[in-house]
Amino acid sequence: MAKKLLLLLFVASSVAFSQDLKLSALTVNPELSEGADSVFRNEEITLDLSREGKLKTLISRVVTVYNKAGLGDVAAYVGYDNNTKVNSIEAYIYDLSGKEREHFKERDFKDVSAVDGGTLYADSRVLYLDYTPTTYPFTVHFISETTSETTAFLRPWMPLSRYKSGTEFSKFTVIYPPKQTLHVKETHLDGYAIEKEELADRTVWTAKDLAPVTWEYSAPDLDQRVPRVKCFFDTFYLSGVPGIAKTWKDFGRWMYTDLVKDTQDLDQATITEAQALVAGLETDEEKARAIYQYVQDKVRYISVQVEIGGWKPMNASDVHRLGYGDCKALSNYTQSLLKAVGIKSYYTVLYGKSDKESLDTDVVAMQGNHAILGVQLGDEIQFLECTSQETPFGYMGSFTDDREVLLLTEDGGKLARTTKYEQDENRVALEAAFKFDASGGLEGTITRASSGIFYANRMSLARLDQKDLSDYYYKAFDAINGLSVSNIQLNNDRMNVVYTESLDARATNYGSKVGANFLLRLNAFALGRDAIPPKYAHRKSELIILRGTTQEDKIAITLPEGYEVGALPEDVVIEEQFGSYHTTFRREGTQLYYTRTLKFNEGNYPVAQYENYRDFYKAVVRNDSQKVLIQKI
Repeated sequence: MAKKLLLLLFVASSVAFSQDLKLSALTVNPELSEGADSVFRNEEITLDLSREGKLKTLISRVVTVYNKAGLGDVAAYVGYDNNTKVNSIEAYIYDLSGKEREHFKERDFKDVSAVDGGTLYADSRVLYLDYTPTTYPFTVHFISETTSETTAFLRPWMPLSRYKSGTEFSKFTVIYPPKQTLHVKETHLDGYAIEKEELADRTVWTAKDLAPVTWEYSAPDLDQRVPRVKCFFDTFYLSGVPGIAKTWKDFGRWMYTDLVKDTQDLDQATITEAQALVAGLETDEEKARAIYQYVQDKVRYISVQVEIGGWKPMNASDVHRLGYGDCKALSNYTQSLLKAVGIKSYYTVLYGKSDKESLDTDVVAMQGNHAILGVQLGDEIQFLECTSQETPFGYMGSFTDDREVLLLTEDGGKLARTTKYEQDENRVALEAAFKFDASGGLEGTITRASSGIFYANRMSLARLDQKDLSDYYYKAFDAINGLSVSNIQLNNDRMNVVYTESLDARATNYGSKVGANFLLRLNAFALGRDAIPPKYAHRKSELIILRGTTQEDKIAITLPEGYEVGALPEDVVIEEQFGSYHTTFRREGTQLYYTRTLKFNEGNYPVAQYENYRDFYKAVVRNDSQKVLIQKI
């Protein structure tokens, strides 16, 4: 008994000692840990820019991890390159009660390239902690210090930086010379326990007791839902090169002059070749198309991340000679060729992401992760994706469509917006003609035409062999039981940007036998119940439909001799704020005709509309599954 009491006293004293350091998993506020993968116990991030042209980043992060999903929340890593030095890095592991179990020093961290195998060369590397726990929960204290010659990228502060991760305490400090003016953009701070202190040489934010946020279907990204602080200055350094960012015009002029202009160095032989290529073509669009096709035929995409923080393009002459480059290099090379034939174009910086992330136009600073080219054709700008050997001229897929971008011109930076595809342009039109036989089988042809955003979903089909292509259709048309496909034809109309598929299809036992009759589902491409969005007891976020879309189905079914149709379902018309659903049913002799149009309207809808959205999907699934009775005469 005495031994047990002594053990309890020891554990209690250990917990009391570690509580001050937030190291014991037993002391976490239950409101922060319930259902969480992790809790940030104490996080302190300091950005020290007090030395001209230097950014010192100090991180101290204590995280309690509850399960495997929370391992990545520790973020026990730092990146470095030729311009960023790791001064120190270490980590401590603590058990349930807060007792230290392991200590990892810099030599214990793994040192790997920061880029994947598709990158030809890069100087970016990462030191990371490769730790596999033996039990949960446990706590990690991660500490690091780095110094960089790049001050252009100041990490934003997000005290809730992960889904299903709570925060007990987070502190963010920016230190800077008093002569500098710190610009700040704060979003979603209201309603949280966040304080701000502004001193002569620093600004400090602190946050306490922030409950976890969970991922939600078709919701804004996490950084659009939680507190976030962005900081930036009028001047900066990029790998030791000074820059200016008072306005977008100034910033764009600096980027063009210091990063792009001197890389457009095609020799006279290449210029003459480009001019010969467009000889006889009358319009600028014809010439631009010819140059774009030339680039697609000649070069290929390979990531290259060196030279001024990975932001300076390769020389155009090197791309021409070597036949490869990354997004920066290929956009710059294409611009150089267009310049050689007298066509004005603009190197364009943007975020390449399917969620349509725009440059934050309130924050004049280094942004973006991708480069494309804007070509001036009359009064309009046609944007070109220069990294793809397949993309049609002027086509923007979901990676680059409809977002704010920065054009680099000789006169300075200009904000613009990339191509937006409207609801009727984002279209999938499917037509099917089937014969239904007396044994319950179905045989016929399917044709599907995709345009707008949907075009990009089909482009890769031509690279599949026949087996993989057949498997693709078995999965795409999985509502048809016992499907077999043959005679697959693919037509990529690059001029009109329409991708058309046609194939022969056959299915056994498609109709359900009912005595001498059959029950037949007219929509062979029905949505299943798995299409219905998930239910939330207490959804927190608005509903986002990023792009308006249109899906049209037209199906004709010929009945076998000796059979007729029973009563047809009523036509369906459902109109909601966020979309619509229309179906029609018609018969002419032994022919059945079914049409279906499903539209979604782009927009942001209040959280109260989410259940209506689910109900809309339920109605679509229910009506898609309607059957008709095929009676034996």
